[in-house]
Amino acid sequence: DYSRMYGINSYVLRQSCIYGPNQFGGEDHGWVANFAIRAELGLPITIFGTGKQLRDILFASDAAAAFEAFYTSLKPGVYNVGGGETNAISLIECIQLIEELLGKKADVRFEEGRFGDLRYFVTDYSKVRSAIDWEPKVSPREGIGDLVHWIRSNPPLFSSIAVVA
Repeated sequence: DYSRMYGINSYVLRQSCIYGPNQFGGEDHGWVANFAIRAELGLPITIFGTGKQLRDILFASDAAAAFEAFYTSLKPGVYNVGGGETNAISLIECIQLIEELLGKKADVRFEEGRFGDLRYFVTDYSKVRSAIDWEPKVSPREGIGDLVHWIRSNPPLFSSIAVVA
């Protein structure tokens, strides 16, 4: 509204679940990294609800490419930037992929679902695709593989996490 009222050429990018190397995620934000780090360290992963909740995930380089494209094009508007249906994954599927990439089982615990948690969150990025000819390029397998590689390549970064958690 501010942009519209004062004639400012601006854009808003609403993002989905962004993940990638160099991320120390929490349960709610950065959950893909949180799952991968906890699985590698042998720490429990808590799933609230059934684990069938569906989310789209977006690799950090894909998000950065969208930001750069908007910065250079300056197309005003409100846009969804996310992984879309091709990068949609349930919490359980994400953990299974992490287990496969790590080569070990994760300690998964289930708790009662939390009030207000969405069961389905998948971004429709068709408007951004039309505006700047953008779409995600990194698949969950490739992106989570890069994340797992980073975690395994940097054990000193996680030594205090293992003690605290």
